[in-house]
Amino acid sequence: MDQKNRVALITGASSGLGLEFVRQLAATGQSLVLVARGHERLEKSCRSC
Repeated sequence: MDQKNRVALITGASSGLGLEFVRQLAATGQSLVLVARGHERLEKSCRSC
């Protein structure tokens, strides 16, 4: 399936399994929409990817 025309929505993206999904999918170039409760924590997590 062509992933270029798809967007993955990841909840809980600042920690745990959500963060791991972010890392795995970002490595493939997948377009992502990230959702988390804490804005600062989410930004910090995103910088680590």
